Amino acid sequence: MLLHRWIGLVAGALLVLIGLTGSFNVFYREIDAALNPALYNPLGSERNVTAAEAMQAAAAADPAPITSIIAPDKIWPVWIAIHVHGKGPHSDLWTTMIDPSNGAVLGRRDYTNAFAFTIYRLHSSLLLREWWGRELIGVLGLCLLCSALSGLYLWWPRPGRVWRSMSLRKGVSPQRFVVDIHNAAGAWTLPALAMIAATGVGIVFPDVMRPVIGLISITTPYPSPKVATPLDKNARKLSADQILERARAAQPGANIALLNPPTESRNTWRVLFRPAGADPALRSRGAIWLDPWTGDIVHARTSDVMSAGDRYVTEQLWLHNGATFGAIGRLAAFASGFAPLVLFITGFVMWRNKRRARRLANSNSRQRVSGNLGSLPDML
Repeated sequence: MLLHRWIGLVAGALLVLIGLTGSFNVFYREIDAALNPALYNPLGSERNVTAAEAMQAAAAADPAPITSIIAPDKIWPVWIAIHVHGKGPHSDLWTTMIDPSNGAVLGRRDYTNAFAFTIYRLHSSLLLREWWGRELIGVLGLCLLCSALSGLYLWWPRPGRVWRSMSLRKGVSPQRFVVDIHNAAGAWTLPALAMIAATGVGIVFPDVMRPVIGLISITTPYPSPKVATPLDKNARKLSADQILERARAAQPGANIALLNPPTESRNTWRVLFRPAGADPALRSRGAIWLDPWTGDIVHARTSDVMSAGDRYVTEQLWLHNGATFGAIGRLAAFASGFAPLVLFITGFVMWRNKRRARRLANSNSRQRVSGNLGSLPDML
């Protein structure tokens, strides 16, 4: 009882903020496209521009290093190059949008400070990434999970009264109605909130959750493979289009979702896939790493070769925002984001009502004691 109450009182306001921004993030790409139509409006539906050509156009518009190339899809129907400006924790992400029909630059912007991504950063780090903000979000996820489980313990009804404890009754007092709202909101959203909390903790603290998941299935750290530099100094690296050809050959039934060019810490290409026909919010499911000189697969982390534990770790983000379960899952995650607000308000009202009732009872008790003491001389 005390654990549930104090989590709500101490962390409740932050959990409300995390919940509301989480609901926004479920549809943040759709919202971003709606707010910036000029950036996501290609001249035609054709996709004549290759990945290499898109990278060349983006590099001409912004010489900063390109860390990712996002392939066109239904929500963002353009090539998007992500550039890194600066180094270390103070670096910013900029994006360049390329029309896939003609290669024209549709625009570029400071993505780090764009509205949609700012809400995303508020959700993932409270805009305090350089000051342990991400870790604080992980701790709040643990608080939410503890609150959900302790709330389940406090709510658990007697046999035959389950539906009554999950519904709103008519003809009850305002105080009882608030309790019914709190119980019903918690009961109906508990599975989603527990899943969101558990996956959120896993996303922030993968090294902590991996051994826990490993009790059930094998889990391995996410790779960042490197290959030896060829002895032939004249060896030429493959183009982005050649890398894509080999990636499509390796996973013929999947769509290319994103490409990561080689970096200083990982000199291989990483190609992420999205299952054909999957919800557009499910950005990727599985990846392969390829040798930049030969195109050979250096490492594969796809559904057909991963263990159940690694599949869960890979899928955590999509479980977190409901995309794993399609449109219904995303709507459930969206609705669940409002649950902390309802629970916080009703929980605070319940706590305040109990305090008032306790104070009133103590006041009446003192008055009775005072009255009894006043009558003692007559009794003597």
